Amino acid sequence: MKYITIGLTVIFLGLQYQIWFHKGGLRTEYEVMKQKAAAAEEQNRKLAQRNEQLKAEVKDLKNGYEAVTEMARTQLHYIQAGETFYKVQ
Repeated sequence: MKYITIGLTVIFLGLQYQIWFHKGGLRTEYEVMKQKAAAAEEQNRKLAQRNEQLKAEVKDLKNGYEAVTEMARTQLHYIQAGETFYKVQ
């Protein structure tokens, strides 16, 4: 009985080693997931910053005439009445 208990204990400890420390084990998976989480947090931070910029742009467009005029001039080549357009090449 003593040898069976020792044998089962050794087998149990060997399996625990494989589960926790072997390549592809839980510890390795934990490290991989930790790196993925850090990458996702960085991406979320960048997207949140971009969202704040877009919110500020929307607020300017809703509240200010100058922002709308500036966008029309740059994107649609808008020219106001009384202005002369000169194209320099």
